[in-house]
Amino acid sequence: MSTLPPLAAIFLTHFDDIKGQSVIFYASLPNLPAETIEHATLPSGLHALDSDLVLFVHHDLPGAGVFRNRLSDESSRGRKMGTLGAVLANPAVPSDPFSLHDPLSALFDQLESLESSPFAPSTSTSPSNAVSILAKVWHDHRADSRPGSSTNVKGNGKEAVRGIRQLVDGRARPTEHPIAWMPSLLGILGPSIVPVYKAALSGQRIILYSTPPLLPLAAFAWCIWSMSLSPPSTPDAEPSKWIGNVGLMDLTELKKRKGGWIATTSDAIYKSHPAAYDMFIDLSSIPLSSSPPHGENTPTTPTPHIFSTYHQPNNVPVPITYSFSDLPLYRSLLLLTSSPPTVHAGVSKTGGWWLLAFELLERAWKLCMGVCDFAVGRAHLGDQGHLRLDEGEEDARLLDEDDEIISDLGGEEETDEDPEDEAIRRGKLILRQLHHNTYHLHSKLRDTIDARPRGETSRTAPLNQTEVRQLVGGKWPLGGLEGKGQFWKDIARVWGMTADIEEQDL
Repeated sequence: MSTLPPLAAIFLTHFDDIKGQSVIFYASLPNLPAETIEHATLPSGLHALDSDLVLFVHHDLPGAGVFRNRLSDESSRGRKMGTLGAVLANPAVPSDPFSLHDPLSALFDQLESLESSPFAPSTSTSPSNAVSILAKVWHDHRADSRPGSSTNVKGNGKEAVRGIRQLVDGRARPTEHPIAWMPSLLGILGPSIVPVYKAALSGQRIILYSTPPLLPLAAFAWCIWSMSLSPPSTPDAEPSKWIGNVGLMDLTELKKRKGGWIATTSDAIYKSHPAAYDMFIDLSSIPLSSSPPHGENTPTTPTPHIFSTYHQPNNVPVPITYSFSDLPLYRSLLLLTSSPPTVHAGVSKTGGWWLLAFELLERAWKLCMGVCDFAVGRAHLGDQGHLRLDEGEEDARLLDEDDEIISDLGGEEETDEDPEDEAIRRGKLILRQLHHNTYHLHSKLRDTIDARPRGETSRTAPLNQTEVRQLVGGKWPLGGLEGKGQFWKDIARVWGMTADIEEQDL
C-alpha cells in the first residue's frame, strides 16, 4: 500500500443536505489556516458521482482530496458525502498530488470500516473514532516531524520546472503521472492545441470547465501548464502557475490574481465572468473518463468550445480556433503519437529507421511547399540562399544532432528497465516537441533583439513594428499586429526579454 508523503495539512470535509459544507477535521503546520477548505474540496456537481479526486492549491501548496458519495444507513435519509484530503509540504510540485489517490483511498477505507460514520459529531473532549485516527496519521506524517522535509510555506517554483525537464529528458520514469493524459488532450483539442499552447506561453489566464469527474480536468490543466515553461536561458521569465480547481468562493480573488495561471472549475458561472479569464476552454460536451486511455487511438469526441477575451474590447469573449500555420506543429505531434514504442524522449536506443523516415518526409514536404510558395512569390531565401518557409510555417521537426529531442544513447546493451507506460511515453514525446518549438521561438526572438543597436534601453524596449513584421514573416496577417504579432510581443514580455512601457517610464 502506498504511504503518505510529508504533509503540510490533512483534513476531512463533509456535505450535509441541510447544513451544507463543514469541516470535520483539520490539522496543519503553523500559519496554514483552514479558511474555505470545505468549499474548495466539495465543488459543484460532485453529488452526481460515487467518487472522484479533487486537486487544488491551498496557501500556494498543492493538495488533493478523495471524494466519496455513499448512501446513508436505512435509519437515516439522504447520502453521506465528504472529501478526505491532504496538502503536500515543500518541495512538492503540481504533479505530486495525483499520486495521493491510493494512500488517501486506503485511509478512507479504514474510516468507512468503523462502526460510526466518519462524519459523526466530534468534539475536542470527546473525539470520534475517525478524528482519533486522523490525528494519529497527522502526527506520523506532518512535515516538521520528518528529517529533511521543508516547513517553508512558500515555494520558489524551481522544483516544479526541474521535475518537468527531468521528465521530458527521460531521467524520470514515473508509473503514474498526469503526463499520461497528454495524448487524450491532443485528441480532444485537435489542432486547437496549438493556440492553447501559445496562450499558455504568453502568460494568459486559462480556465478549463466541465462537469465532474474533475480528475481528468485537473490532468489536462497540468498538461497545459507544463507547455508554458519558458526556455532555460530566460531567468527573468514570469512562470505561469497551476492553481488546481476553483469555485464560486474564489471568483473575486481570481479576478485580482496577477500573472498567468491555469485552473479548472465545475462552476458554469465562470463563463459569464469574462474579466476572470483570458481563455475559457469548455469541455462540458466531452465525455471524460476517470482514467487516461492507453490505446493509440483516441475516441472521436465533439469539438470543444474555446473562447478568448485576451486583448478584446470590454473583455468580450470571442470563439477562437487554429490557423493554417498551426497545422505543421500539430502534424508533428500526431506523428510522434503514432511512433513505435521503441521511440522515447531522451532514452531511446532503437527506432532510428522510424526517425530517418520521419526526417525524409519532413524535408520532402518542406521542399514541395517551398517551391510552390516561391512560384507564387510568397517564399523567401534563407540566410545561406536556400529556399525555406516562414518560421511559423515550418514543420516543427525533431531536434537536430546539436539539440536533440530523441537520442540514441551509445552502446548496444539492453536495459533491464520495465517497459514504460504507453500513455506516459507518448505524452512525454508530445511535451518535449512543444518545448522544442518553444526553443526555436526563443532563438528567433533573441536573434531579433540582439540585432538592435547598442543603447541603454534598446535591448529592453518593446518590439517595434519592423521587428514584429520580421518575426511574423512574409505572410503579414490581415489584422495588422493582432494575432501573430501580438503573440511575439507577449512572449517577449513574459520571458523578460522586453519590458512593459509602464516599467520603462519608472
